[in-house]
Amino acid sequence: MSDYRTQVREELKTRCVHLRTKAAYFPLPAPGEEPRPYAGAIWWCGRTCEALGPDGSAADQGDCGRAGRRCYESPAGQ
Repeated sequence: MSDYRTQVREELKTRCVHLRTKAAYFPLPAPGEEPRPYAGAIWWCGRTCEALGPDGSAADQGDCGRAGRRCYESPAGQ
């Protein structure tokens, strides 16, 4: 598996631009540190400011990380 920094960069290439989590505001771990010290993350949609997207489905890393939802908006230039 690639290092955590590379993994985060790859996820951001496909994740909906409106998906939010507090974990995004944490600094990336230094070499040797545990990449995800917390078991879970709370996700929300930046368009609705709720845990549900405009289509009524859950806003989360899996469903908002790829095209297919009608409310999905890809990152610029993708």
